[in-house]
Amino acid sequence: MLFKEGLSRYLPECWKEGSDHLLALHKTNLLKTNASEPGKRTGNYQGRSLRVTDTETGFYYTNGQAYTLGVNSAYECLTGLHGHELLGRNMNELVDNRYFDRSVSLMVLEQGRTVTIPQHVLKTGQKVMVTGNPVFDEEGKILLVVTTVKPLRNSKGKKVTGPTPANHLVELEGIGTVVAESEAMKQVVNRAIRAAYSDATVLIQGDSGVGKEVVARIIHEYSPRKHKPFVVVNAAAIPGELFEAELFGYRPGSFTGARREGYPGLVKAAEGGTLFLDEISEVPLSAQVKLLRLVQNKELYPLGSGQPERIDVRIVAASNQDLVRMVREGRFRQDLYYRLNVIPIYIPPLASRREDIIPLASHFFNLYLDRYNIKKILTPEACQELQSYRWPGNVRELQNLMERLVVLSTGVKITARMVARELEAQVEQSATCFSPKTPENLDKALEKFEKDLIQHALQVYSTQEEASRALGIHRSTLARKIKKYFS
Repeated sequence: MLFKEGLSRYLPECWKEGSDHLLALHKTNLLKTNASEPGKRTGNYQGRSLRVTDTETGFYYTNGQAYTLGVNSAYECLTGLHGHELLGRNMNELVDNRYFDRSVSLMVLEQGRTVTIPQHVLKTGQKVMVTGNPVFDEEGKILLVVTTVKPLRNSKGKKVTGPTPANHLVELEGIGTVVAESEAMKQVVNRAIRAAYSDATVLIQGDSGVGKEVVARIIHEYSPRKHKPFVVVNAAAIPGELFEAELFGYRPGSFTGARREGYPGLVKAAEGGTLFLDEISEVPLSAQVKLLRLVQNKELYPLGSGQPERIDVRIVAASNQDLVRMVREGRFRQDLYYRLNVIPIYIPPLASRREDIIPLASHFFNLYLDRYNIKKILTPEACQELQSYRWPGNVRELQNLMERLVVLSTGVKITARMVARELEAQVEQSATCFSPKTPENLDKALEKFEKDLIQHALQVYSTQEEASRALGIHRSTLARKIKKYFS
């Protein structure tokens, strides 16, 4: 590549003289077309223009303020976008208007280094691999960002050709395709991708089963930390008395039963990457102070150590509980809540985004057909049955149902009756006290609920004293209710 005024010395070696590509800077304020060189395109912005040769590699050029200077014809073929609609437009504007899911040029300008990412051209549905390369001026400031664009290849090394369906936005290892057909879910995915650029703490909230971990993984995969660990910590799965030791680690001999060599902890396991704290509402109050220090200062105190340790980790938290209510009730620290809630992301329940039900069902259905090497068909009537269900278990419930239908159903066609039968069995299994369809008033329903609880306690515990203790009532109260319901 050739640069005027000796700028070539600031380029990577592979771009210098002898390269197959030519880049020239011109001092002009006019947009020109060079008729003597067919296939070459010239463009300018704020006094500079670019002339590039056609090549199999796409090129996208921006200046140091992220304004588009030009593209080559290979870029137009790879992405389906035309240079005339991009010229002079800022990358922030193009991302906001959903031309791209994210901009490598903005990431280069923010980080001051070469960045490579997969990019989804939302305007046309194409997916490409882009590498943004900074070009510095005499003072070390970024003069240009030159982005090379190549076809995205799948895990088998094959090119991904043709437009990608609009509802398939993100491919994640171990998770697969993130489906977002509804506008609400598209906004969630877009917000997660935008949040990924920074290291700000993210708080993801939503009902159980809506896909909070999937959104956390999107944030990690689209961040500069994607090649570092993604560590999941389910706070509800760790006993309260062991929480600090598991999260922050401990020194040798810190407590009875501790490992002789000590333990680094889960936070240290996420060094350089992302720590996903799921069910953050279950963190014991006693540990929330230390967690606040980790979030606020990126420091931790291992048990048995009086010295803080610095840690480089990005924190994403999630909860299916109302944390604001928990703060009011004194069960969650207010300062920790505000430190976590820098970038809030709310995932609505599946029942309120019904446009996602059939695309999700089709995705999971095909996923399990491939996994179990089975050939079956989901009939339109079955899809209608899925569409009419209320999905209290959200996406997780839908996924489990599709796996059951693939594995257990007989015949090639999945009918509406098969779907209804599985859903009915699921509802009956989860209904422990009374059905919403039962025509009872509130008093009778409460009595039936109380009776079932007492009956269950008497079956589990060998004495009435143990049963009353488990139910949280006095033994005489239990005896009176046994006489009421069972005599």
